[in-house]
Amino acid sequence: MNIYKTNFTTEEVGKETLIAKGVWQEVTEEGVTSMQYINGTQAVVNIGKVEDTRNIDPENPEPPIYYDGWAYDIMSSDTLDFGSDEVFPADTSVHSFMGYPRNAEVPV
Repeated sequence: MNIYKTNFTTEEVGKETLIAKGVWQEVTEEGVTSMQYINGTQAVVNIGKVEDTRNIDPENPEPPIYYDGWAYDIMSSDTLDFGSDEVFPADTSVHSFMGYPRNAEVPV
């Protein structure tokens, strides 16, 4: 199983890229539109904006600071290439798939 962590400029760019890569497709049934996994996709998690927690001072709370972009995590049996949109956060990941430790999700 392959796990990909991605960061796109916007949520819409991410969605369009995942559709173009054959990860999922938009399907409308009985007037209800949803995203369905296709090909080897097992899961897609829309992470959204990721908060930068490196400089949080509990004694001086500030409004959250977010990294640029919009994150999606993908689990697939397919080999996919996300190019510069793929990120490698290792132990600082904000999400892990059940049964897969955070540091195991990122290639060495």
